[in-house]
Amino acid sequence: MKSKSDRLTRPAAGYFTQRPVQPRELPAIMRKHIATGAMGSAWGNIITGIILVYFGNAIGLSRLQWGILGGISSWVVVMQPLGTMLADRAGSRRLVWFWTALADRVLRMAGIVAAFLLWRAGSTSGYLVFMAAVCAGTLVGNLSPGPWYGWLCTIIPQDVQGTFWGRRDSWISLIVILVTLPSGFLMDLVPPDGKLETAAVILVAASLIGFLDILIHGTLPEPPLHTEASRGAIAGMLTPLRDRGFRPWLVFTAFWNFSLLLGGSLAPLYFMENLGFKSNIFGGMIAVSIVGLLGTLLASRRVGRMVDRFGVKRILAASHLFWSFVPAIWLFALPGTALFWVGCGGVVGGVFSAAAANASVKLATRFPASENSGMYMAISSMIGSLAGGLGSLAAGLFLNAMGDWSVSFSGLVVSAFPMLFAVSALLRFATVFTLLPRIRATPSSDREERTFLLPLFFEGLPGIRGIRRGRREEENPR
Repeated sequence: MKSKSDRLTRPAAGYFTQRPVQPRELPAIMRKHIATGAMGSAWGNIITGIILVYFGNAIGLSRLQWGILGGISSWVVVMQPLGTMLADRAGSRRLVWFWTALADRVLRMAGIVAAFLLWRAGSTSGYLVFMAAVCAGTLVGNLSPGPWYGWLCTIIPQDVQGTFWGRRDSWISLIVILVTLPSGFLMDLVPPDGKLETAAVILVAASLIGFLDILIHGTLPEPPLHTEASRGAIAGMLTPLRDRGFRPWLVFTAFWNFSLLLGGSLAPLYFMENLGFKSNIFGGMIAVSIVGLLGTLLASRRVGRMVDRFGVKRILAASHLFWSFVPAIWLFALPGTALFWVGCGGVVGGVFSAAAANASVKLATRFPASENSGMYMAISSMIGSLAGGLGSLAAGLFLNAMGDWSVSFSGLVVSAFPMLFAVSALLRFATVFTLLPRIRATPSSDREERTFLLPLFFEGLPGIRGIRRGRREEENPR
């Protein structure tokens, strides 16, 4: 007769049991992957979006504190390689991913609830609890992406990853739109004295969706690890940094993320405070998020097929080039035209950021064997987020130093935020034209480093003979 402890541990052991994945299972696995990705993205969009900004501002966060929070949240991504090493030592990527992702969601929800209760009690320290909980949740949560990517890359074949990501992005965009639109509409319906309570309820409800995502996603099968635990040591973490073919990508992603978050991390504050989105949350949510998601919904499948067909580097070049225009578009936004211009930026950012993310995942995971791809993704995310954190902190310090400074030029009033947007756009273009051409699309392709951006981009256009020539070089490197 089995003991009570055996009966209690048996379901958990079955939940995390590893087994090989059969080809006939792939369609069902992909569908479940897309469904859980939609739930997780709905959670992430709400828990980090305009409603959270409203909640944080209402409980007392300043611009500088938002910048500090953004910087710390980015810097704790240094935990991602550690998560990959823990998964190697535990012998299970799913086990490490499950508990760390769950802890992230629990901590964030606890911080929101505690900060709200302190605010209701008249305490002024609620924002400190909120910041601490978000940072702690992000710290623990960043142990999960490395194991997750390693788990994914042992299931989804590399030759269809782009197409799979495109289909996944399309469905995710649709579901996120259906979830976020009612929340923004509800925020505008309630009277001003009830908006904070409504925001707290929406954030908690999103957290519950996040919990459901983890429980269902954890039922996906995990193939056994074929690497030794010693691969998760410091030497394993340094492997991506020592990879000469991979380093140009790390340099590019560092500079790109710095310029990205320098102008983008605190942009929602500008939209709320200066462009009137605070009194039109529903319209602001449409301009900031929904139109971008619609662009992703319409373009992701085509982009995914293009990544598989034309190669990752051409899609990286085109997507980052057009993505660089977003902060420049924001410069045209005035309170009367803000929804239009921010919406235009949302469309451009939504389409081309999705394309860039699709190509980036395929590039980063093609350098190592599939079992080690989690570490490459973790190091890539860590480098990018460290640089992005510096950009976010620099933005917060700059805005805090400038205060309400503004200058009038030919009837046009320029303040600190537009200056950040202009600098961010210039840095993005400089990064794309100087660093992106050096990226290698395959581990041993020497010719890729000598490619200029414009020929690289135009070769990727339909009808150009260079598509076939470039594709042969990428698939059959010397």
